[in-house]
Amino acid sequence: MDRLNTVIQETIGGARVVKAFVQEKREKDRFGEANEDLAETGLKMMLLISYLRPAMNIILNLAIVALIRVGAIQVESGGMMPGEVMAAVTYITQILGGMMMLAMIFQMITVGMASARRIKEVINTSPSIQGGNLGSDRVNTGSTPVISFRNVSFTYPEGQEEVLKDINLDINRGETLAIVGSTGVGKTTLVNLIDRFYDPTEGQVLINGIDVKEYDLTALRDKISFVTQKNELFSTTIKENIAIGKPNASDEEIECAAKAAQAHDFIMAQENGYDTPVAEKGQSLSGGQRQRIAIARALLKHSEIMIFDDSSSALDLKTESNLYKALDEGYSDITKIVIAQRIATAKYADRIAVIDDSSIVACGTHDELYATSAVYKDICDSQMKLGGAA
Repeated sequence: MDRLNTVIQETIGGARVVKAFVQEKREKDRFGEANEDLAETGLKMMLLISYLRPAMNIILNLAIVALIRVGAIQVESGGMMPGEVMAAVTYITQILGGMMMLAMIFQMITVGMASARRIKEVINTSPSIQGGNLGSDRVNTGSTPVISFRNVSFTYPEGQEEVLKDINLDINRGETLAIVGSTGVGKTTLVNLIDRFYDPTEGQVLINGIDVKEYDLTALRDKISFVTQKNELFSTTIKENIAIGKPNASDEEIECAAKAAQAHDFIMAQENGYDTPVAEKGQSLSGGQRQRIAIARALLKHSEIMIFDDSSSALDLKTESNLYKALDEGYSDITKIVIAQRIATAKYADRIAVIDDSSIVACGTHDELYATSAVYKDICDSQMKLGGAA
């Protein structure tokens, strides 16, 4: 049953991919195999139950015959009353009848036992990331970097190769740092270490001079607003989606965040404005609209640190430019980390960190890196050759 549900879930969730690659027949075959396996298992179960019921009936009737025969002998010899014989027959009938009912629910019992084992495994699993006791009241004085990486290396669990190697980096209060590099060099992994989605294999990640492991997880993540690569929206209104990080926000605050995220205009163009319902997973909105709502959600929270993980890739250059101007004007006191695929995006940052071969190979402004870093220059030149704005 679990295998069948998995196939159905994957097929429905990836319906567009299935259609785009014309794999309907393959998915039908997968469903047929899983369904046939379930049917065969169910048939075996029903056959077992069908054998049990007549077997129990035979046992019941033989037991009654035996009781009546023995009882008749006892009654004839005066050792037992006829009523006692009938009472014994009634008792054995009830007992064996109960056992027959138990055989009928045997299938449900086996399913329940399997489900109980799985639920127990989940409940008894302890999180690998455990928080400390430090609250979120540690204030940055300005002299200490807001974020520091100290000799950080990281390897994924069960992984063989280091994703990050000996990372050393300081990010100051109010600074905007862009992170660039080719696909798979560890850009997202690096920022995931900040809010402890993972812990470094070696080294330390510090916030305001304190190891992130010493913070309570809630307090740590309250310091950070994260806009992920895949923008997750919920089946509620646009306003409630924006206000997830700050449920008590006023309408004016929500509108201000949406304006900074360049989302206000398209929201007001909707029939119900900010009260417009969002379909499951944001399917009623375009990719750029989902990104802007996710950015507005992070801006409304107004945390000490904001992380944008390639969160403007679906925006045109003009909208992106207006977004970063709004960030400079209204959020200059916030430390911002921007993971960028486009050099045009990275140029808005105060500094750019270049990751290559899992290490930071250069860090500086766009002009400095273009003149001194071969890796950065190659990225810029390749985008310009492909027609990108560098």
